Amino acid sequence: MNTQHTHQGCTHCACNSPLLKIMGKDLLSEQNIAGMTRNLAKWIAPEPESLLVTGGTIRPMIGGTIDTVEAIGISAGKVVATGSLASVTEEMESQKILFKTLSLQAGQTLLPGLIEPHVHILPSVLQTYFSDLSPFAGQILRSGYNLDWLKTQLQSQVGKLPRDFWALGRNVDPAMMPFKANYPINLNILVEINSTTLDGINSEVPILLMSASGHTAYVNSAALQIVFDKTKAIQEQYGNFATYRQKTNGQLQELGQITPAIKAIPELQKDEIYARCFGNLTAFFDTAVSRGVTFVYDAGMSETDKTFLDTYLLFHQSKVRIGAAMLCANADDISNMQQYQPTENYHDIYIGNIKLVSDGSNQGLTGYQSDDYCCLPTENHGLFNFPQNGASHPETIPQEYKDLVKQAIGQGWPMMIHANGDRAVQFAIEAYDYALEGQADIAKRHRIEHCSLLKPEEIETMVKLGISPSFLIGHVGFWGYVFRNAIFEEKAETLDLCKSALDKGLRISFHSDYFVSPVGPLRMMEQAITRIMEADPEAKPLNVEECITAEQALRAVTYDAAWQCHADGWVGSLEVGKFADFVILQQDPLSLEDCYQQMRNIPVLSTWKGGVQVYTSST
Repeated sequence: MNTQHTHQGCTHCACNSPLLKIMGKDLLSEQNIAGMTRNLAKWIAPEPESLLVTGGTIRPMIGGTIDTVEAIGISAGKVVATGSLASVTEEMESQKILFKTLSLQAGQTLLPGLIEPHVHILPSVLQTYFSDLSPFAGQILRSGYNLDWLKTQLQSQVGKLPRDFWALGRNVDPAMMPFKANYPINLNILVEINSTTLDGINSEVPILLMSASGHTAYVNSAALQIVFDKTKAIQEQYGNFATYRQKTNGQLQELGQITPAIKAIPELQKDEIYARCFGNLTAFFDTAVSRGVTFVYDAGMSETDKTFLDTYLLFHQSKVRIGAAMLCANADDISNMQQYQPTENYHDIYIGNIKLVSDGSNQGLTGYQSDDYCCLPTENHGLFNFPQNGASHPETIPQEYKDLVKQAIGQGWPMMIHANGDRAVQFAIEAYDYALEGQADIAKRHRIEHCSLLKPEEIETMVKLGISPSFLIGHVGFWGYVFRNAIFEEKAETLDLCKSALDKGLRISFHSDYFVSPVGPLRMMEQAITRIMEADPEAKPLNVEECITAEQALRAVTYDAAWQCHADGWVGSLEVGKFADFVILQQDPLSLEDCYQQMRNIPVLSTWKGGVQVYTSST
């Protein structure tokens, strides 16, 4: 793996997509927007239904509790009453509401709409055109995910391509392929993908594959040759093609190296990517509501994202509510955000946080660690994104980083800090402590995103400062086995300390970081409850002491997730006056005796946003 680091927008995770930076400007060109909106009529929202729902199991999560009620009444898109059937009926009639009655069957369960508090919408949509080469089939791990599988998929794609088109793939994750365990004698060895690997699959058709992090592009020699021939700056830098191929090894890193490759994709193929964006965005929302999601929080919004989404929503149904954190990289970005003003009344794409990204991803071996990773390359403990000038492997927290956090908090903003490695988490807490001057600021609901490798004593400081974690719980379920046996060894036991955080009184949430892992709050609940490493042949849990209850997990994808997103005045529970955003499941997720590989598969019968049904099961 190439460990060179030049701070060109580096994050090595979904939180700051090079593909969006490269293609976003063209996506919003007048020509592309005209093409995407041609023949589309402005969307007219349907009238919400007035319903009295009764029967089955109804858990409105009022006050975050799992108590059930006999009935719930909704009208004009909001909750009118909850309680006994008689009291809800009386309240609906007293308000002269004409309503329909929806009777749930035994076992069917109504819950508040589920929440995804950390996704990346537009970067994911741009890549949806690329063939899915991820380790996931739906919400489970693919069987036989290895280089042979990758070869089969690419060869199938090549045979269907129009003349001169490139074979494009996304979400390639070598960390999820079989590894060679050789630690502590020597370092463990993960699969490496480079130009030689891809030439062995096809040496004639150009191939470009985006890594799961989105910050590495793997290309074969045919693609490299086109990039070299079309890019004068590369010719001047490397002199000849043989040197370019040898120096990059077909592993193009970050904006500086990826940009020429994306620009070299044929214009007709790029036009197809742009033309399909609205349809792919609709597909993303359809997937979300089919899994019970009624609210998503984009954890890295840019002006490009917002403009694109605003345009889309003029012509398409708003099936989920959208909040966002605005991505900032430096003092100027934060200054442009001006002074924070809370969002009093919900509107699509409201901005609730400033987002800073401090390091990379642990599975990408760029999360910033206090010790070296237990796998090749040697002497690698990841990358820290501050200070921004030059390579950065600080042993103590950089002043530049502390000052940025202090500046944002000084402007009144709630903060989200991306931190994966244990040293990055340590620095995030220290930066908050510096900015808050050691005093709690619970009202601002400052967060640490991923907060992956955490020490018990650091939880105490988070409690003192009023900082809450949002866990990418798929790290445990999907990557737990490779973390425990190849990347971290024993250190993996400190991954996603959900129970420890709850025991100390912190409010937590779970997120997919989509496109890093699949959308699905029920699946995330399951992974937090069982902590089973799904790639483990024996299906063992990772640190069973950190398993939480089903009740705690449900709160983390409803009530507490809404609180973290500054949305608890509107969603997260079905209290009177809040939006009638809810999901009806075939089965109560709290009723499962053994939820492993079961909870994620509970059928979603219907999903409702503001009293409008946005999804119904076809079975």
